[in-house]
Amino acid sequence: MDVEEVKLKIDNYRERYKRALRKKVEFMRLRYEKALASKIFKEPTQKINEYYINIDMKIKNMEMIIQSKIREAKLKAINYTEKLDALSPLKTLTRGYSIVEKEGNLLKSTKQVHKNDHINIRLEDGKITAIVNNIE
Repeated sequence: MDVEEVKLKIDNYRERYKRALRKKVEFMRLRYEKALASKIFKEPTQKINEYYINIDMKIKNMEMIIQSKIREAKLKAINYTEKLDALSPLKTLTRGYSIVEKEGNLLKSTKQVHKNDHINIRLEDGKITAIVNNIE
């Protein structure tokens, strides 16, 4: 290999290097222009605003779910209150019935009392103490 061949090879390498460098610079310039043309550079707050909108929608959805749960709980509470009221012994008294007790125990049968036993009769507006005279 003589000096001319070495110079030619060096020139050849130099040209190839310049072309590769130009291609790389062009490629990087296109990437840069593409990045500048993207929405994020034109409207940097848009993505943040989209997140805010998304968060607001989720908060409203959660509020609606909570309100729904509260309504359901109120309806259940009203339903339970009505059931308790219907089963209340005091409610029974307002319909004209009475509660009869002997020594603190409710009387459900005539077999639980005997002649001359003391019994308590609870009515809507008070109590009566009585002595059993007759059992039928």
